[in-house]
This record gives sequence, structure tokens and C-alpha cells, in this order.
Amino acid sequence: MSAAEVGGQTGSDDTAVRPFQVGFPEAELAELRRRINATRWPERETVTDDSQGVPLATMQELARYWGTDYDWGRRN
Repeated sequence: MSAAEVGGQTGSDDTAVRPFQVGFPEAELAELRRRINATRWPERETVTDDSQGVPLATMQELARYWGTDYDWGRRN
């Protein structure tokens, strides 16, 4: 007996796209935003290229977006 037969599914159902919903309490999203906005940043990198990783200014802009503008609760 195959795994699909044991689970009551046919082979074609294993890869089927099935809708699902995810929900997060608003209090948790508010805490996430608070923590993002409270990030303590290191000093600016000492080089002008990406050899030390993502530039600080880029990460700060992403954090600003995630902490203020991004809609964490949006559902498509």
C-alpha cells in the first residue's frame, strides 16, 4: 500500500494547490512593529561596497518599511 493510499489521497492530490488561511492577533503584529522600530543599529560599515554584507542604510530603510508601512495582516 502506498503512502497516498494510506492517507486516503491519490497521487495527483499530493501536489494539488489547496487554499489556507493564516491569522495573527493584532497585539502580536503591534509587538512585532514595536520591536522592529526599536532596533539598535550598529555603526555604519567601514567600506563602500557590499563586502561587509547588506549596507546599513538599506537595512534601515527595510526596517522602516516593515515597522510603519508594511501591512502584516493583509490577505490576498
